[in-house]
This record gives sequence, C-alpha cells and structure tokens, in this order.
Amino acid sequence: MRIIAIANQKGGCGKTTTAINFSACLAHLQKKVLLVDLDPQGHSTCGLGIQAEKRRYTLYDLFKGGEEFKPDYSQILMEASPHLFVLPSFGILASVEEELANLADRHKRLAGILRRIQQEKFSFDYIVIDCPPNLGLLTFNALEACDQIVIPIEPSFFSLHGLAKISETLKKLNQRRDVPVEFFALLTLFNSHTRFAKEVYEEVKGHFQDRLFKSIIHDSVILKEAAGAGQSIVQYHPKSSAFYDYCNLAVEYLEKEWDRLLPEKRLGWRNVFNQHYGPKRVMGGTLFRFLSKNARWVEIAGDFNQWVPESLSPNNREGIWQIVLPITAGTYRYKFIVDGEWQIDPAQPVQKQNDYGTLDSFLELN
Repeated sequence: MRIIAIANQKGGCGKTTTAINFSACLAHLQKKVLLVDLDPQGHSTCGLGIQAEKRRYTLYDLFKGGEEFKPDYSQILMEASPHLFVLPSFGILASVEEELANLADRHKRLAGILRRIQQEKFSFDYIVIDCPPNLGLLTFNALEACDQIVIPIEPSFFSLHGLAKISETLKKLNQRRDVPVEFFALLTLFNSHTRFAKEVYEEVKGHFQDRLFKSIIHDSVILKEAAGAGQSIVQYHPKSSAFYDYCNLAVEYLEKEWDRLLPEKRLGWRNVFNQHYGPKRVMGGTLFRFLSKNARWVEIAGDFNQWVPESLSPNNREGIWQIVLPITAGTYRYKFIVDGEWQIDPAQPVQKQNDYGTLDSFLELN
C-alpha cells in the first residue's frame, strides 16, 4: 500500500480536481484506491456525487473517536465506482483542529485511521489524500501519514512565488521523519498556447528537475463540468483530452512505482488504457503482454532476441505479465514460454507456420 498526499498550501491549483481524477484513473487501471477527503470543504466528496452530511459516520467521527472508536468501516467507506472508494467529509471536519488541540497524538490521528482500515482487510493498493489548502493540523496529519506528496502547481506568479516556501516546508518535514517523504510536482490548469505558461514550466522544471511529472494537466472546461455532475472524468467523458491527461499521469505514476520496486525493469506503461493484450507500440519500444493468473513465470522469445527467452514481469493481481522490448521496424516471429511450455500469443491473431510444422505468432512493425 502506498499513501499519496495531494497537497499545496495555495488554493486554486487544481488540488481537488487532481485528487479525484488521479484516483479515478488509478482505479480505471484496475488498482484498488481509497480517496480520503481531508479538506473540510468536502469537495472531493461532493465532486463524486456523495452527500456526506447524510451519512451516519464520516472522517470527522474517526478523528474524534480515536483508537477506541471501532465502527463498521464498510458503512463509512463509499464506493464511487469500481475499484474506487471514498472516505467522505464535510464542514464539521474543520472543528477537529480545536477539539484535538491538547492531545499529544493529534498529528498522528490520520495515520492510525488508515492503519485500522487496512487491518479491516480492505487491502487498498493506493490511498490518495486530498489535503486542505493550508498547513494546519489536518494537513500535518496527511504529511505524517503519507509516503509521497504530489504538489499541483498552476502557471501563475503566485505559484512561482510559493516554490521556495513549499521547499522549506518539505525540508522541515523530512527532518522530523525517520523515512523521508518523496515528493513530485505536477503542472495543472496549463495553457500551452501562452508564453507565460511555458516560462512557468521552465521555472518549475528547473526547481524540481526529475521530480516534475512529464504528464501535464491542461486547463479544460470538461473537468469543471464533470465535478458539477458529481463524476470523475473517467465516468463523465472517457474520450476527452482531460481523461488522457489524467490517465497519462496515472500511468506515469505507476511506471515510477514499478521502477522503485524493480529498478532493473524499465517497463514503459504509457497508453495502457484498454483490455487488448496484443503487441503495442509504446514509448521505448513494443509492449508485449500476457494474461495468466496461475502462471509462475512467463518469458518471450523470437526473431527480435535471437530466440533467447526474456522474462516478463507481473504488474498487478489481475495476472498481467508484460515487457517492453526496443524493437525496430521489421517482421518477427515469436512465442511465449509459460512455466516452461512454448505457446503462441493468444491476443495476436496473425500466425505463421514454422519449419517444424507448428505455428508462431507473427508481428510486422512499420
């Protein structure tokens, strides 16, 4: 499980929009995600069509109740869409800062809440926290609980002015932590047609360097329409450019995660949005995927690697194995080796007979 805080002390930077749609796109990619609405405005909650004030329990009750409060979490967590759950909140959450002011563990309450939820066997792959636009007690709870921080930055003078303050906050945070928190910047509300936006990009790139996501979230009225309809962009308009912006972000994030877990495997998951598992051109080469929930190992061999088997890597619990090979234009025969047994690619319809009277999968790249 990874806990990701979407945080910026400045408002109007697309923080909640990113929390909602980044979470939804991770869920779209078959990850089990919990979105925690830590902002008392409750915009992540209502932005997904949930009326928290009508719920028996919300995040406020978990904060106030402490370790001794053990509700039925299945009644608190709301399923917004397949694989995406929400821990809702509304205005009453703002009273937490005053009510917990004298408690020694006040900045660790959220970490305890998330730990107890995991103990209830909900088994989330990712938890995304939508933080308030300030550095109060609630935000410090998120920074204490998270493994990573994503900082949305919109192209404005005030965003550039606040970069030094953000860096100082992160520096102080990591001085207190046993394990330093990772942080990444994300450009949002971006209009690539303006000169100023490009100048902001260069400034942010110079400040964050390789910690700036390559994915950029462009300014789009469709994102506002989706929020008004109480839906994520995945539900509202899955063929829009805004959808592809956030799906690119989710895929890039998963790629970073995969490199962190298996740094020797550079998988390049760009544009993996559908359920077709045949060969596909992606950034870095050609993506090969094989679906098997029961296989112990999967390899691939063909003309492109002199028929020397290379291992595919499993990327999730759904049984998808994959590898990206730097293949140039040409025609190639290939096969998968599944637990030692050679077989054709079931997702590649083109096949050709080999010299031994059996079939090979056949691929032509232009």
